[in-house]
Amino acid sequence: MKRIFKQVALAMLLISSFSSSAAEKVLKIGLTQDPTNLNPLLMQGVYAESLAGNIFDTLISFKENAKKAQPLLAETWDISPDGKTYTFHLRHGVTFHNGQPLTSADVKYTFDVTLDEKNASPNREFLTPIQSIDTPDDYTVVLNLDAPSASFLLALANPTLGILPAKALKEMGMEAFDRSPIGTGAFKFVEMVPDDHITLAKNKDYFVAEPNLDKVIFRPIPKLEVMSAELESGGIDLAFELLPQDTDRLAKEGLNIQSVPGLTLRYIGFSMKKLPFSDVRFREAVYHAVPFDQAIPGIFKGAGERAYSWIPVGVIGDDVDYMKSKALSFDMAKAKQLIDEMKADGTLKDGFEFDIYSPGDPARKQVATVLSTQLRSLGLKVNVQTPEWSSLFPMLKAGDADMFVMGWGSVPDPDRWTYRLFTPGSTMNFSKYDNPIVTKALEEGRTSSDSAVRTKAYETAMRQALTIDYIHIPLVWLKTVTGASAKVKDFTPSPQKYIHLVTWQRNVDLIQ
Repeated sequence: MKRIFKQVALAMLLISSFSSSAAEKVLKIGLTQDPTNLNPLLMQGVYAESLAGNIFDTLISFKENAKKAQPLLAETWDISPDGKTYTFHLRHGVTFHNGQPLTSADVKYTFDVTLDEKNASPNREFLTPIQSIDTPDDYTVVLNLDAPSASFLLALANPTLGILPAKALKEMGMEAFDRSPIGTGAFKFVEMVPDDHITLAKNKDYFVAEPNLDKVIFRPIPKLEVMSAELESGGIDLAFELLPQDTDRLAKEGLNIQSVPGLTLRYIGFSMKKLPFSDVRFREAVYHAVPFDQAIPGIFKGAGERAYSWIPVGVIGDDVDYMKSKALSFDMAKAKQLIDEMKADGTLKDGFEFDIYSPGDPARKQVATVLSTQLRSLGLKVNVQTPEWSSLFPMLKAGDADMFVMGWGSVPDPDRWTYRLFTPGSTMNFSKYDNPIVTKALEEGRTSSDSAVRTKAYETAMRQALTIDYIHIPLVWLKTVTGASAKVKDFTPSPQKYIHLVTWQRNVDLIQ
């Protein structure tokens, strides 16, 4: 009898364990690229930042409203009348995923290592206004700036400035932390298998709210046609991006397709480190050689609007009418004339061969293909290269890509759309562009709090860079389009393509 009772009890235990396991809520998300690094100090790009916002917390948050700061690790903050002193009062009782308490020492350490040039953080530019950091007690951080900065508060909310655990990172070392990051966010890092998946598990002690999801699995799926198929079959629950031609069909099949006006730009860039790309005539020739008014709708198929500037429409300094009036028209005769001039003076040799670099997504690859086709008709030998991001990004940072089709996404402040892309010394200035007029204007734009002064500064910078120097050719402002299973509840895409799973306003759930 006892034996039978034990067997029944064991069976009940197994059934209970199975039911508990079956009820586990695991959200599977498809990303178009595999993040190369999840350490905020070193990460770069929207794919890493989408994950980082769930592992790490920043002092403040713009997750729900890009124009209004909300408390996060800092419960309150004060800004001095002269705009040069920011005092943050940290939330009590917050712990890192390893159980260590968050203190002001962690905030100071995070900003110090980011600012340390030896660490070569691509996010250092966000913090350069800081002159000194004071921590009068465990829950107070005082940031003293060398000058007022209109965009400084917004910068502090970027996922790449997630607060690091000073004690743990010093004990582990930077390389170990890269492989096993520790934050205070809604989800804990579990594992990263390159080119396969990244797994996060919920942080039951998250101070905002206990996540509804038990696990989140991010899968890199570079081909968007495969992304759609995986969403249809249930291989993923949420698709980070979709092909425009798939959205109507997927919606008819009961999948939740959401689209919001995006803060993501696609553009063409040129290296200033070598000829002929550093000659403005070559850049003008490329601009004239492509019928952008026809090519952009054909490639992006309604997923965005033609761009003429780097500053989003409706943001200070967008200068839409002027920038549009100065866009170069499709004119192959003019393009040929410029190329012939360069050949005549020896700047360009007959049969010159070069590469156009692009990530592997279909739209940017197609832009690169159109460019190569048009430029070959001018007697140039052009190759389209689509290396993995881990190989492409170092080349771009070094300014070694001849021409490139790239993108950028950020928040609605003009500094975040210009300073890092157009000033010398920035790792995101892939062109290695250096124009004193532009640099001076962008410095003025980021330090002034006067909207009229800022407007004039950004108009000056963009007019010089894009309608005189033609250092970039803006292409399109993309919409943010996501697809989700009907089981996914309370998810809304962000204009920056971030994936916010737990905030003060939402807690994404999976109905089983």
